[in-house]
Amino acid sequence: MIDPFAQEFKPAPSGGWLWLLALILLCVFPSSTVFIPGAVEPGEEIAVWIMLGVMVPLVGFLVVTLLSLPMMRYEVGTEMLHIRCGPFLHYAIPYTEMTEIRRQTLTPSLWSSMRLPGLTLWGVPYVREGTIYMCATRMSRDLLLIRAGKRRYGITPENELAFVHALLSRLPRESSPDPTDGSYYSAAPATP
Repeated sequence: MIDPFAQEFKPAPSGGWLWLLALILLCVFPSSTVFIPGAVEPGEEIAVWIMLGVMVPLVGFLVVTLLSLPMMRYEVGTEMLHIRCGPFLHYAIPYTEMTEIRRQTLTPSLWSSMRLPGLTLWGVPYVREGTIYMCATRMSRDLLLIRAGKRRYGITPENELAFVHALLSRLPRESSPDPTDGSYYSAAPATP
């Protein structure tokens, strides 16, 4: 259902798509050598099928992700915040569950995830922070973190102040922001 009163915000500009494109090319070019006549020795066909069985889905995933990037957006609706990036990433966060909004720089962990310079998507582990559900055009610097229930979400709106103002106008509880620590909103969870 489309919310006619939703305000849509774009992410901050980023060159993250270039890293994704480079990763695609890094997978495609070495793999394409198997199609050169005489490149595959007799008896190596099974290795080619295994390589293609891994590379084709990987490249497909990366291409779909690349094509989804122009659709990344944050929608401040009447009842909840929608964080989207294409058809496969959508977080819906009810305002009643939000307890904190703050800007923070995080330290990435070494665990693998969809995290490139200028692009961070899905659940990403961070040192001392645990997993944060990301849809952002920065990997770790000056992320806008939203705590809702037991989850935290990381985003990078292009116009952060307008986004925060729109979001604060929808929240059900008052708060006293502390700009010295990057906090825009902090409230005790709603009691049932």
